[in-house]
Amino acid sequence: MGKLYAIYNPKWVYIVSFIIFLAASALCGAAPTMEAEIVGRVFAGAGGNGIYYGLLALLSMHTTTKERPQYLSYTGLVWGLGTVLGPVVGGGFALYDWRWGFYINLLFGAILLPAYLWAIPSTAAMPDKTQWQKLVMLDWPGIVLSVGAMVTLVIAINFGGVDWAWGSGASIALFVVSGVLWIAFGVQQTFCIFTDKEKRLFPSHLLRQRMPVLLFVACASVASVAYTSVYYIPLYFQFTRGDSAIYTAVRLLPYICVLITAMPLSGWYLSNYGWYKPLYIGGSSIALLTSALMAHYVDRETAVGIFYVIELFLGGSTGAYTQSSFAVIQSAVPPAEAGNGLALMLISQLGGMTLGLSISGAVFVNTAVRNLEAAIDLPRHELTQLVAGASNNLLETLSPAMRIQILDIIVESWRKAFIIIYAGAAASLVAAIFFRNGKANVVAAGGL
Repeated sequence: MGKLYAIYNPKWVYIVSFIIFLAASALCGAAPTMEAEIVGRVFAGAGGNGIYYGLLALLSMHTTTKERPQYLSYTGLVWGLGTVLGPVVGGGFALYDWRWGFYINLLFGAILLPAYLWAIPSTAAMPDKTQWQKLVMLDWPGIVLSVGAMVTLVIAINFGGVDWAWGSGASIALFVVSGVLWIAFGVQQTFCIFTDKEKRLFPSHLLRQRMPVLLFVACASVASVAYTSVYYIPLYFQFTRGDSAIYTAVRLLPYICVLITAMPLSGWYLSNYGWYKPLYIGGSSIALLTSALMAHYVDRETAVGIFYVIELFLGGSTGAYTQSSFAVIQSAVPPAEAGNGLALMLISQLGGMTLGLSISGAVFVNTAVRNLEAAIDLPRHELTQLVAGASNNLLETLSPAMRIQILDIIVESWRKAFIIIYAGAAASLVAAIFFRNGKANVVAAGGL
């Protein structure tokens, strides 16, 4: 997407991405089979990614250096609102007809698409190139290798220990293929095989500079903290309090409200004062402490009020620097590299989110299913459904003592998932310690 926004008119790349998202939403809503639903979700993800990157790119293009951190922080605020409203609206539709959870996007599309056509400035990109020449400029070998490497890795992590054993031929083959593809992608990008330095997919030349490398680590790490927490906090209440999907959104409010308040505040601070290192060190330190409490202190009987307090500090600490890297990277590289810097941070954020969710999910499911097998005599597939929340009220059919034992096992596995989260917070803290003392509201004179 970063390359598409650099090669083509950003306005039309954004609008085409939006149309792809709407078309995919229509397919998801009307899908007659699960296979069609999956195809729709793939294209919804692709279109949504284009919208997200486009938002960051367009804001960066049409704001000043001083304004940019503030505006970029608003993207996190909107994301937080969507995180709360999504389960509420989607859960409400599910009570009536789940398909409207997808069709609602078409209603917003009908309102927003004309506004985009009118409001987004049109910027000609590479007017001397034909459409065919622009298409050839994309690094197709890099695209194929990177997609193949990520897909095989995520499948191996998510299915290992659930659909097949970790030592099975399927798991080993997927990890080996992913490793080979990652190596091939690294070699292809480093030596510009079937591409060149300007066209290659991954801006690997930025990794020769200290700040882009440290920001890459910090951005990936905080993404794994923020997005994985959003998934696992509601899960705790679904199991221990029996909450519905709608009510878990209310349970998530302490985390989200502070998160979406901290994001624009950090953007305001960076716009006016610029010093970013304190945000990263302070935010990651508190995130490390609070996620460690989730992993080692919280249990099935933890008072809701205490849990909410931990949520508040976890949300505020992650919100302090979740979106900051998109502004900081543009002050750490030369202006000509701003597009590559944004792409690097987006790869980092989405990669950290994907791997964080995949690894924590593998830890949670595998440990829970293994311990449940030792505690209760039920088929493995039923235990897997129980952990996934798709057990058709299996818990209600068990004795109170057995139910408490099972919930203790599930919560213990849930706590282990938070070990992945505080590992991410620790990684971002280590990276932040080695940041240079710079400002995010100035233009870089050169890479550092």
